[in-house]
Amino acid sequence: MTATEQGTLRQATDSPASAIDIVSRIQRVESSLSPAERRVAETVRQDYEAATRLTIAELARRAGVSQPTVTRFCRSVGSLSFGEFKIQLATTLTVAAAYLNSDRVFGDDAGQLAHAIMMNAANAIREGLDQLDTTAVATAIAALAASRRIDIYGQGSGSAAIAEDARLRLFRLSIPVSAYCDGHQQRMSAATLGPGDTVLAISNSGRTKPVVEAVEIARSFGATTIALTRPATPLAAAADIVIAVTVPEVDDILKPSRSRYAHMAIVDTLATGVAASLGSRGRESLRRVRYTLARLGVAIPAPSTDPTQIMKDLELRE
Repeated sequence: MTATEQGTLRQATDSPASAIDIVSRIQRVESSLSPAERRVAETVRQDYEAATRLTIAELARRAGVSQPTVTRFCRSVGSLSFGEFKIQLATTLTVAAAYLNSDRVFGDDAGQLAHAIMMNAANAIREGLDQLDTTAVATAIAALAASRRIDIYGQGSGSAAIAEDARLRLFRLSIPVSAYCDGHQQRMSAATLGPGDTVLAISNSGRTKPVVEAVEIARSFGATTIALTRPATPLAAAADIVIAVTVPEVDDILKPSRSRYAHMAIVDTLATGVAASLGSRGRESLRRVRYTLARLGVAIPAPSTDPTQIMKDLELRE
């Protein structure tokens, strides 16, 4: 590396972005890495602790790449060298190991698979949190809480499932809410909306044409439109409120989509925020839901809302 290149890289690592821990930096640049560099990233992610102890030759061998590829990977994530990368990674683990890994060690294939999948999910949620625009989230919560009616749009296996989950979270708050995963129904729904109504559109790509067009239709009739999607996409441009997150997907098609975990966590954040905004109205609605489930004996006890006594009283009366 020339002196000029070192200076440029040093400026990058001394920028405000360098305050971001090395794990977050890996996640943020992963989509721009070469296929070989992504193999290094995946190998590091599988065992962060081990990566701090490996030599460059050992890491290259585990990832199935050359040593120069490991060096290029380190520079891509803002480290001057492999040695500096290991120091930065060790520092991150010292501060936040509890959030990056599990204390449990698995010796069987199923356990190692579970570890890889669940840690991937945890890291995806953490990456979504790192990017979250809390002003946009607060604005979205206020719009949803004030809505006369909420229609949720999602298309494809991932977004459609999250749209349905959002409906299940919100309808319990006594807000009229529907979820649509069919493009024709989305357009029909949008055409019936107006001021006081809200659309929540969910799309990881942000380029699903029926969803984008439905949002544009709803907005044209005066409905408030919220998009949970990637930034700088057609859907983001079409919506009033944009909750933008970019979660790189893994190369292994057998593994679940990482963005799904981040989107689910954000939907839970919105639903919890709406419930809190509704105050006594939301609490009363949720109390009724829990009470009706308690009558069936299926409500799960929680520390502050244990339905056990309700169930016992019902048994005495019946």
